[in-house]
Amino acid sequence: MVADTQTLDRIFSEARHLAPEYRLRLVQRIIQTLVSSSPLQEPQPLRFGEFGGDEAAMSTLEDFAIAEWQPTDEELDGP
Repeated sequence: MVADTQTLDRIFSEARHLAPEYRLRLVQRIIQTLVSSSPLQEPQPLRFGEFGGDEAAMSTLEDFAIAEWQPTDEELDGP
């Protein structure tokens, strides 16, 4: 852990001496190591009842309406 911190400090120190365009290239290369090269999948919305089981009753739309936060004007305006 300390070695990682020291390495990062050394890299940061060296990067400060680079011209701005080279710092940008460094950032781009670092980002490339973080971003997955696999194509992104389309998000799949949850299907109603998908995780329901025989032992538990499913929540109704009324349950969601009861649980929904209904702020007062005072809560919205703050103290």
